[in-house]
Amino acid sequence: MSKKFKVSICSGTTCYVLGGAQMMVLEDCLPADIKDEVEVVGSSCLQKCHEPNAKPPFVLINDYLMESASMTKVIDYIREHR
Repeated sequence: MSKKFKVSICSGTTCYVLGGAQMMVLEDCLPADIKDEVEVVGSSCLQKCHEPNAKPPFVLINDYLMESASMTKVIDYIREHR
């Protein structure tokens, strides 16, 4: 059985403006080889952009917080950790 990945995309204002908006279509852009292993959900705010040296947009993949997230980085992470 494949590992499941829950991907929570921050849609708070800072994350949304700095790239989170493009991340909202991640589910539609997942490659076929990982599509069944990923659940994509939105999060109103992950409360991380207020921390010092924060690098939005943020995505939470299971328990891993990804900074400066992009679709490519998320897909690469999932492929590497499956």
